[in-house]
Amino acid sequence: MWFGVLAVAVAMAIVAGPRFFEFTRQAFADTAVRSTAHPASPRPDQVCLTWSGDPQTTQAIQWRTSVNVKKGTVQFREKSAPENEYTEADATVGEIKDPGTANDPVNHRFSAVLGGLKPGTTYAYRVGNKKNRSEWFEFTTAPQTAAPFSFVYMGDPQVGLDKWGGLLHSALDRHPGAAFYVVAGDNVNRGNNRDEWDAFFHAASGVFDRRPYVPALGNHDCPRGEGPRLYLDLLTLPGNGPANIGPERAYSFDYGNALFVVLDSNSSVAAQSPWLEERLKSSKAVWKFAVFHHPAYSSAPRRDNIEVREQWGDLFDRYHVDMALQGHDHGYLRTKPMRAGKEVSSPAEGTVYVVSVSGTKYYEVLEPDYAAKTMARVSTYQTINIETGRENRLTYRAYDMEGNVRDEMVIIK
Repeated sequence: MWFGVLAVAVAMAIVAGPRFFEFTRQAFADTAVRSTAHPASPRPDQVCLTWSGDPQTTQAIQWRTSVNVKKGTVQFREKSAPENEYTEADATVGEIKDPGTANDPVNHRFSAVLGGLKPGTTYAYRVGNKKNRSEWFEFTTAPQTAAPFSFVYMGDPQVGLDKWGGLLHSALDRHPGAAFYVVAGDNVNRGNNRDEWDAFFHAASGVFDRRPYVPALGNHDCPRGEGPRLYLDLLTLPGNGPANIGPERAYSFDYGNALFVVLDSNSSVAAQSPWLEERLKSSKAVWKFAVFHHPAYSSAPRRDNIEVREQWGDLFDRYHVDMALQGHDHGYLRTKPMRAGKEVSSPAEGTVYVVSVSGTKYYEVLEPDYAAKTMARVSTYQTINIETGRENRLTYRAYDMEGNVRDEMVIIK
């Protein structure tokens, strides 16, 4: 009996090749007993800023403790106010369970959403309870009117989170004015293994507690058969996306004179298209950005995503999305301006699609006809600076770990 099972397994391996062994290895890793290098304690950690509402007037804050801590609050004040003149907001608390993380199988996750904030204002805040509070951190709300701003975009962290953390911190050190950080999916390698999220938040400590984290869902964040359970439990995100794929998997927000639409390319592309069209059609934003994981124009071989390109790309053409920020291919690609699958003469006529990787897992990179710039085996972060005035200017740059500019582009409207 066992010989027959072994024979079938060997036959499957021969047919499927490396993909079979990768699937088997990952399936075993998902069920194996693990330990976290960063177990929870009564002191709050994993402090993380996200948005679930209007960035001008709200701020979502999440953190973690051990299970013996039952309640938590956020104390916050305008930065200029005296330290003892703060407002206190209660947080909700939920259990985060992962029996596979043997040395810390259950901990508590807290979330609070601050409302009624003033646009364009810096606030100080700290989290915890009477016995244990964090240090004071800061966040700044979005401007009420069009004003210059910048943000950082990164492709897949996924593997090599310690080195990714170094890249993340170098981005903050070199670009302290960046308002928020966009991550285009595959935030971790095995999305429902909490020890990996512990490593992720540990690496992001000192950044995501100061700048909002704007994530998209990658395929590694959505394990087969389970979906993105931990992603949704750990993060508080906008619930304004398409109802037919579930809350917080796709969403949108406005910041300054720009619209950001974050899509879930793991779910039905067609199901999200009507919502995407309505959001793009109704927006009066000067700049429009789409963020999703599986590229419309791929940089790696055998990874074409035709449905994404045809359905969402058609809407990007119709309503002029300026840039699509993507991941998944573990290489770097910036396309020429594209419209209806063909190169056009300028960004005024088409969309620029970018693929990047910020972790240390790399794939082969092709040199397709639609490429303006490619790079292989290099981890990067990207800055996008928006200027206002007599002309609207977008300056895009890609940086490596050493701070070298590896690619750049300017769009003027």
